[in-house]
Amino acid sequence: MNETILQFRKKLQNLGYCKTVTNSYPKRITKFLNHTRKENLEVQSKDILDYYNYLKTIISPRTRKPLSENYLHTILQSIKLYFDYLQRSGTIKISPYQLKTKTPKSQERKVFTREEIKKLYTKSSKLQAIILHLCYACGMRRNEAIELNTKDIDLENCLLYIRKGKGKKRRVIPFTKQVQKDIKRFLEEKHKTQDNQSLLNITYIKIYEEFKKLLNKTGLENKGFTLHCLRHTIATQLLEQGMELEKVRDFLGHEYLGTTQIYTRINQYNNVKM
Repeated sequence: MNETILQFRKKLQNLGYCKTVTNSYPKRITKFLNHTRKENLEVQSKDILDYYNYLKTIISPRTRKPLSENYLHTILQSIKLYFDYLQRSGTIKISPYQLKTKTPKSQERKVFTREEIKKLYTKSSKLQAIILHLCYACGMRRNEAIELNTKDIDLENCLLYIRKGKGKKRRVIPFTKQVQKDIKRFLEEKHKTQDNQSLLNITYIKIYEEFKKLLNKTGLENKGFTLHCLRHTIATQLLEQGMELEKVRDFLGHEYLGTTQIYTRINQYNNVKM
């Protein structure tokens, strides 16, 4: 990874992008430049178009299908952001990114039903239960759950502290006595085998794998649920229970109220009491 890309990565970090973005975007830029075999100043609009057409021919080893429009969109966004950065920093005069593509339609926000949430908790292992508590009961994002340190958990007052959420937003998340009990037990057993600050102590891939195992155990693996659906679910439930939109926004750590307002359009269903 060359010095310019490293500086781009630092810029993303300073702007408050999550680790997923700060790690993946520079890697995508490196792949793009390696494909074009050109330096920053040599890249032209045609090179980006050619790369886009090349990406559309790739078959995903995981799905065995062409790369999704959403995934292609994120790759193009990383390239655009990189050349915008180079232009603003004065490295290049004009960004070569002139590609016009349609923004993929947002996928429907899927939510779990009352019975499905109960199934997940009933079938969960101790680790999986903590993942449910963090991503469902506390509405945390995946990276927030993975990066949560034990020092950011106030068991006595049932509070979690997110020091650096999306967009560098800080927030405090309350949790229930049941969550308190399970986290306390989890920490007691964890300290017998390892001594570190991370609560979960797992990777981004591992948390997905654990959630997928849980979906398989409950027979929900073919319904299109993702880990983020847990966050959709709690957001929808809080609104249905009458919580003010502004308070739900603060709970989720959204920057804009409009982002939270999307959940008011999800069909109502029975709430889950935790």
